[in-house]
Amino acid sequence: AAPCARRGRGRRAVPGGFGRPRGVEGTVAMDSYSSRMNTVFCSFITVLGAAATLNHLTTWLPHMQASPVAEVSLNKIHDLTVNTFLQMDQSTLSFHMSHDLSSEFNWNMKQLFVYLVVSYNDTTNKRNEVTVWDAVIENSKDAVFNAKNMMIEYPLRDQYKELRGKDLRFHFRYRTMPICGVMYLKELTTYDFKANNEYFRDGTITQQRRS
Repeated sequence: AAPCARRGRGRRAVPGGFGRPRGVEGTVAMDSYSSRMNTVFCSFITVLGAAATLNHLTTWLPHMQASPVAEVSLNKIHDLTVNTFLQMDQSTLSFHMSHDLSSEFNWNMKQLFVYLVVSYNDTTNKRNEVTVWDAVIENSKDAVFNAKNMMIEYPLRDQYKELRGKDLRFHFRYRTMPICGVMYLKELTTYDFKANNEYFRDGTITQQRRS
């Protein structure tokens, strides 16, 4: 019995051992600067995430639903030539366009990326889509637009020189870019027209514009 008693007394007498009051180390760790900063950061992220989620969900309310409208049509095909540097068919177009996308803007909408695409098929490529014009809209005022005789910003090109006589189609599209949430791609209208059967130039486009 004596040896057992000595071992027990020794265990109680060791400084900082099992006899140390519980909770001292835990209290020191909870009061450290890193622990406090971690608590503040986690609270901030939680509140920010909740606010962002609610901000996105409120855009699904009935009175927040968008009703955009747009129209696009061809004005004129100004030329259809061969780009000798790229060895591609190249065409320059002008078009009429109007749109009202103001209903897309709410407290969660940052901007809209609007663009005009020309598509055609029945070539070496199974699918051809060429962006010929684009714009960024950042407010509801600029979202209302109406213009005639607009020139494309980027030439219509075909890498295999198969553009002549093709059935072409304008696509008016835009992508929503909210502050938080999902980005959606939308297409509002199309317009069909046909490319010329032979190469030509009508003389209204300068050489600098064609290049």
